[in-house]
Amino acid sequence: MVDAHDSKSCGEIHEGSIPSLPTKKTNLKRLFFHRQKRKNLIKLSSYMGFLLILLIEYNLVACLLIAIFWRDQKNPTTRLGKKRKLAWSFITILFLGVIISLSTIFVYPNLLITKKEKIKINKNIQPIEIVFVSDIQIGNYKKTTWVEKIIQKIEVEKPDLILLGGDLIDNEGTFEDESQYLEPLQQLVGKYPIYAILGNHEYGIGSKTRTNKNRQTGDRSEELIARFQKIGIPILKNQLACPQISNQTICIFGIDDIWNRQLDFTELKKYQDPKTPLIFLTHNPDGVLYWPTTEPKPDIVLAGHTHGGQIWLPLYGPLGLTDVDLGTKYYRGLNYWNDIPIYTSVGAGESAAPIRFWVAPEINKITLY
Repeated sequence: MVDAHDSKSCGEIHEGSIPSLPTKKTNLKRLFFHRQKRKNLIKLSSYMGFLLILLIEYNLVACLLIAIFWRDQKNPTTRLGKKRKLAWSFITILFLGVIISLSTIFVYPNLLITKKEKIKINKNIQPIEIVFVSDIQIGNYKKTTWVEKIIQKIEVEKPDLILLGGDLIDNEGTFEDESQYLEPLQQLVGKYPIYAILGNHEYGIGSKTRTNKNRQTGDRSEELIARFQKIGIPILKNQLACPQISNQTICIFGIDDIWNRQLDFTELKKYQDPKTPLIFLTHNPDGVLYWPTTEPKPDIVLAGHTHGGQIWLPLYGPLGLTDVDLGTKYYRGLNYWNDIPIYTSVGAGESAAPIRFWVAPEINKITLY
């Protein structure tokens, strides 16, 4: 088990198993490797990227049409001049579309809200306040300033525990070590117990490339593990941690990303006291489908991965789909599966393109009681 108050365990999960930070020589090798991977990335059909282009083109065309309709409605000899109500209807619809598309590109992705939830679990415990942050996906679109903004939000809440739910780096074809932008998280180490897990982006695996390794963007998980070893944040990779929080023991079991296919629940055998709350930390909500039936059920599952679809249309639901077998019901917020509460965060970053609508980036303050 890993104890947040054990200085040795905070720095290393298995002694000698965590690589050092990459050398310049290693980076040169990876540069050529990822150059080849980037060529493969171009072949991918990025739905969000296409949608971003579509929104930009819409704005250009809509603004042109608004100018034309505005001009023509003032001229009584034109068709629109004779039907000014129709002209103003067109102008209003186009203008509303411009507002929505611009907010999708420039407003929603730059918001950061704190979403709060109180969840009753089947254990007699003192209330525990957890800040859960998932899918920061730092790198292409957001960098150090965004991480500092997240830290400011966390500090306001003063939680008992911080959990990071994977996809902390973007890893979508860039050559740089994106984990460097996560360095400010070191400010939280020592103030709060903090644990992290890995997601599919750390391994360069996407929903369209999970079965084709040649089209993946490359495994950058070692860089993140090394960075977190340096700043003192333990990564739970099929591991159990049972820190003392608010004068009580809390157990957290974090698994590797399910798409990496390296799951191992052996350490759950160390979970001996059924009175102790057990948090299951999985990047993908589908992780609960792999939970061994021979072990006690977790008291709560915390997950991310979905981004809430990134574009959420009222009366329709998520526009971006992420291959979650549980279904779109589990794309955000609190839901239940086999009487197990599953809380899915919509994340603090974006995937494929820096756009969002109706699902602002968030950190989650979850109070278990």
